[in-house]
Amino acid sequence: MLLKLWITVLLVTVCGATFFNPIVERLVEYKDAQNTVQQGFLAYPMFATPLKKRPAVIVFHAFTGRTEFDNGKARDLAKLGYVAFAADTYGKGKAASTVAGNFEIMGQLLGNRTTILRNRIMSSWNYVKALPFVDTNRIGSIGFCFGGLCTLDLARFNVGLKAAVSFHGTLTDYPGNGTTIDASVQAHHGDEDPHTTNADADAFLVEMRRRNGDWDFTRYAHALHAFTLPGVENWGIPGAAFNPIASNRSWSAMEAFLAEKLLC
Repeated sequence: MLLKLWITVLLVTVCGATFFNPIVERLVEYKDAQNTVQQGFLAYPMFATPLKKRPAVIVFHAFTGRTEFDNGKARDLAKLGYVAFAADTYGKGKAASTVAGNFEIMGQLLGNRTTILRNRIMSSWNYVKALPFVDTNRIGSIGFCFGGLCTLDLARFNVGLKAAVSFHGTLTDYPGNGTTIDASVQAHHGDEDPHTTNADADAFLVEMRRRNGDWDFTRYAHALHAFTLPGVENWGIPGAAFNPIASNRSWSAMEAFLAEKLLC
């Protein structure tokens, strides 16, 4: 369902070529297997058509639910030439107005990781894959905190995802394990994160080796949890703080990684 529409004209360089890049933006609704209505934010180059399909990137939100932060990341990706979709795993209008309320919603989804959460992740994947102007062989995903777990789980599902990037994400292996991972994986971890610890990071690397995946992993000095989220240190969450150096470096690394896997 079309709720809002914006068009922005931008000048962008992709793989050495500079061109004008009009961006289309809109809110959309879609449903999971249980008929739960989800509301995502779609941003894409206007020149994306069924005859000129574009690579796509799904953006999975943090514990906050989808916010303007995630919409902004989708816009940034659209400027780089991707069809970008800020997904919604909470459900339309379900995000709480408080930190505690959102942690409760996130906890419920994590407690149903192999059922409800999997269905919400897959409905986002299916929505993007069905867009007529998306090249289904070139779809990636990124995620922040809780969304990092979502993007890594989508990679673990081996559904055809090309690349997955996690920013300070939960790294816990998917229940039931699995022996392979088809998507290329990039993970960014705060070296002083007390929530996803260095022990968790080490276990994640063991998992990646066991799955024989194509991966790279970066730890950032002095970075706590949620280091890409401006103002998070004011939300009353111990061990979480924005770190502009780690945020900028990790985003730049992601740009190069996605360009390698999806664009050039």
